[in-house]
Amino acid sequence: MMPSAFPSVRLYCISTSDAEPMLIRFLSNVEKEIFVTCSSCNLPGHRGVGGGETLWRHKTQLLIDVCAANVDEVNSNDKNSSCDFVIFSDIDITLYHPLRQELPSIMAEYDICFQREWDWDEKQANIGFIVLRRNAATHTFWQTVLRKIEVEGVWDQEVVNQLIRDQDFIDKIGLKVGLLPTSFWAYSQGALPRDSCILHHANCANSIGRKWAQMSTYRSIFAPASSSYLEAFNLISANLAGRAWRCGELDRRSSMADIEFNDNGMLSIKKGRLNALHITCGNNEFILHGSGEKIFCILDEFYIDRHRGLMLCVGRICPTDYMTAPRYNGYFYMYAPLNAKSP
Repeated sequence: MMPSAFPSVRLYCISTSDAEPMLIRFLSNVEKEIFVTCSSCNLPGHRGVGGGETLWRHKTQLLIDVCAANVDEVNSNDKNSSCDFVIFSDIDITLYHPLRQELPSIMAEYDICFQREWDWDEKQANIGFIVLRRNAATHTFWQTVLRKIEVEGVWDQEVVNQLIRDQDFIDKIGLKVGLLPTSFWAYSQGALPRDSCILHHANCANSIGRKWAQMSTYRSIFAPASSSYLEAFNLISANLAGRAWRCGELDRRSSMADIEFNDNGMLSIKKGRLNALHITCGNNEFILHGSGEKIFCILDEFYIDRHRGLMLCVGRICPTDYMTAPRYNGYFYMYAPLNAKSP
């Protein structure tokens, strides 16, 4: 068997229960050859900058654990433990190109690379997307980050930027640190990427709904001819009935209902409440109907998370009264297991 032309990569991410649709969307574009580990985190109601201190600690401890210098020796019997690169990623990110083919040339001279925060500052890192090697230097770096968070209560991204600007510290631990090219694009960078966009980080948005709107807006620029929606739509169409669908609004902390469709598209509610009665198939979209002629929602975004076997539909909620409805009326989602029918 010929060896793979691409490196072995592990990806780690953190999610919360209310962000499940965002996690499905993110993982739907992660190459199947990348080994994915998702960590869950319970956060308080007011989360603050960067998710708040609970998330800062959780995220940094995870990085310490995966960067431990002896991790490969400890887990030598785990075929998935050995890898060339580790990625840590936030989930408010859309991937547009395979990652593994990009990493060897980018990481040739570095132990760790961060996404850029601003296009005009060569030393300002955004820690929403990080590529690193597991060695003593990266392990020591994240241990130092955690100590400063615990002692000073400073935002994890601010600590990272303090440390990578401290050249004496970087030289002392022997860390080779860099920033990813602008093709690993964050909204905060301002100008669009100078080259084709490898990924888009939807930062500078303070809710899941606003992040979703940003991602959907820029998708028309970065992937206007993508066939992934149609492929996902066709697969979901074939697996719509007889599944336990969890549904809700993106900016709600909890789901609205658990529902199921029969072969005729009639909806039954298993738990919670939902003002919809049945579903029909339109032109590469699903229409959720309410009472009378009212349309509850038009679902026109479709994602398949093959890493965890989940399918997702998302669309804008239709107002019941267009005379008084707010301009922004929210996103509705529903997701279900791909291969397991309801008992």
